[in-house]
Amino acid sequence: MDAKFVRTYFATHCVRCHGEKKQSGHLRLDTLAFNFADQTIGEQWGEVLTQVNGGDMPPKKEQSRPSAVENAGVVEWIATELKKGETARMAARGPVSHFRLSRNEYGNIVHDLLGVRFDVDQPGLFNEDTRWRGFENIGSVLTLSPSHIEKYFNAAEAVVSIAVPEKVAPPAITRQNATKLAGGAKNRLVERSGQVRHLAFMGSARRIYSNGVNGNEVKVRVQVSALVPAGGAAPRLTFYADNQPQPIFDREILSPEDKPIVLEFDAAVVEITMRVHGTSRLDQKNPQPFDDEGKPKEPLLLIDWIETEAPYVTEEGKKKRESLVPVDPENAAEVRKTLHHFTERAWRRPVTDAEIADYVKLIESEKKAGESFRSAYRAALTAILASRNFIFIQEGAAKERRERINDWELASRLSFFLWGSMPDDELSTAARAGELRKPEVLRKQFARLLADPKSGRFTKAFPRQWLQLQNVGMFPPDKKLYPEYDRHLEASMIQETTDFFAEVFRENLPIREFLTSDWTMMNRRLATHYGMSAEGQDFVRVKLRPEDHRGGLLTQAAILTLTSDGTRHRPINRGVWIAEVMLGATIPPPPPNVEPLNLTRPDAGKSTLRMQLDAHATTASCLACHSKIDPLGFAFEAYDAIGRWRAVDRPSNFREPVGKVKEPQFPVNASGVLTDGRKFDGAEEFKRLMVEDLDRFAETLVKNLATFALRRTMTFDDEAEIKKIAAASRSDQYRLRTVLANLVTSDLFQKR
Repeated sequence: MDAKFVRTYFATHCVRCHGEKKQSGHLRLDTLAFNFADQTIGEQWGEVLTQVNGGDMPPKKEQSRPSAVENAGVVEWIATELKKGETARMAARGPVSHFRLSRNEYGNIVHDLLGVRFDVDQPGLFNEDTRWRGFENIGSVLTLSPSHIEKYFNAAEAVVSIAVPEKVAPPAITRQNATKLAGGAKNRLVERSGQVRHLAFMGSARRIYSNGVNGNEVKVRVQVSALVPAGGAAPRLTFYADNQPQPIFDREILSPEDKPIVLEFDAAVVEITMRVHGTSRLDQKNPQPFDDEGKPKEPLLLIDWIETEAPYVTEEGKKKRESLVPVDPENAAEVRKTLHHFTERAWRRPVTDAEIADYVKLIESEKKAGESFRSAYRAALTAILASRNFIFIQEGAAKERRERINDWELASRLSFFLWGSMPDDELSTAARAGELRKPEVLRKQFARLLADPKSGRFTKAFPRQWLQLQNVGMFPPDKKLYPEYDRHLEASMIQETTDFFAEVFRENLPIREFLTSDWTMMNRRLATHYGMSAEGQDFVRVKLRPEDHRGGLLTQAAILTLTSDGTRHRPINRGVWIAEVMLGATIPPPPPNVEPLNLTRPDAGKSTLRMQLDAHATTASCLACHSKIDPLGFAFEAYDAIGRWRAVDRPSNFREPVGKVKEPQFPVNASGVLTDGRKFDGAEEFKRLMVEDLDRFAETLVKNLATFALRRTMTFDDEAEIKKIAAASRSDQYRLRTVLANLVTSDLFQKR
């Protein structure tokens, strides 16, 4: 078997659909090069291998089909050449790989290393991290520009000045009483239960803290109670930082006026604004919040006082900061030792005496220039944190070409995967001893990292990036069409999904729960949105009934909303998302000459979006792709643009909220046929078909976990290992922690 035979095989069985005149699936075989060392060409050959090996190509309808022996020969030859190509690509790779820290990772390390909570999302502080399919840590797209360098230096200078101040200042405690909070507005003061209180209406906002320093934490305390109208909802008190869209603190206030509650939280922010959730219906110029009997007309808050304490430092933060500076600045050996320990932790690798000597010289130079020891020491720490050794995760060595990472690099890979941060002392000790790559040691450290509270960073970061939850709210739902959609609901949607992932992680549940489950995580706000009931404002695990039409990830509001456009649901968007994120498919872009749907044409009021898409997909140029995409999205036709379940569909040109105007009604059509002929009617039947394909979903999940862990895209070269990891997890029902353990202990995890 050789290249000539394969060319003949293609000419006989394939070029009619994949030749000069026609390229089904955007694949042309008569000119496909044999340069397997090229990554792009190798990917194309990998697709050919998959199709031929699976019996999907040449298609069964072809009259002249190759024999099983011919197919086996072609598969074997392609597989052999692909392996040679992988070897050639590995040999061609540079000896060193660098991966820049993401913004969130930078913030995590600063906290773990210095005890400083630094707000990396503050506008203008850092450039936005470029994302690849939702992932924010892919090395090939996280570049370093001149503007980055200046910002990293400024950030290093800022966090070091907080961690190692010239003089530790005691915190200042400031209390604003009701009179001050009212700001001179007498109608915002009321005497209730024997004391004067600030009356806060729905929609009211007030800045309660400003002129802070990024990295300095502030502790906020507030004494508050609620006035709730008969049959009405309790008011919500929210605090926002620096005009950020998501609140830093959000609480439904249930305490009656005679039993006010003291709430407290801390945050690392520059400014804090307090808001009462909702929109007041009162006349703001002359509000009359009470009826003739003194009862509230709408939910109101009574605020007795607000107290801020800044800078606020936790006991853990104090210990971290105290360890940064030598006890005896005059002891040169102690200075070098302290500096050495800090640098080794910051750079996540052994450091040489020569490297430390440069920073010792910097300290001495600063002191000779008249600076105090602490000022000189800050200059050294700033330089260490502004170094590329801190900003980049390095794998490989310039003088040593190798395909596998060493113990120190493995420690970083493991800790950044599960903690989003640097290794701690115990993990570094195992790396220093050369023990970490031993399977039993690696498994022990893996279990320890999972048990640490810092693993909560993984359960938030991975689902947010894997499922592309950053896109929730990218196209804010039209307020006219969806007046109930607000920041609180949006935050609740996202938290349902991340808490759901965390629950599967915490309880080590099978990953089939991601596809279908009889439970979800819910708070009262989300329960109201779903037409359900839930006690309390915190998220709790809730048992689902069939009539709730929920379960798994695919029917969660966050997923259904991010695949919509703010006006209406988008079945094609939903189908593409499921194909790519849940099934690992690659969907090509639409042809440039395809006419978009016209949802405002004169007859649009007589048909649903589904009807128009069905007609659109019959076009020959559209059918090939839409037959793979559309059914996946059609399964969720019973859910609108903000994830509400519905039994009736609307005309495609609707412009008013549900029920406001008379319009034709259509039964929801959530049926479809998959490319393999399996049929479904509705989301539940579709999810059952997804469970039948659990092996495929498991491989896709492993691929996404590996992408997140290795900070690079997975290629055909990795597929065998991905399948191996998934297969090893099957006997334990693909429990999530088992999947993670098999990934961490795999050969793939230790490949460069």
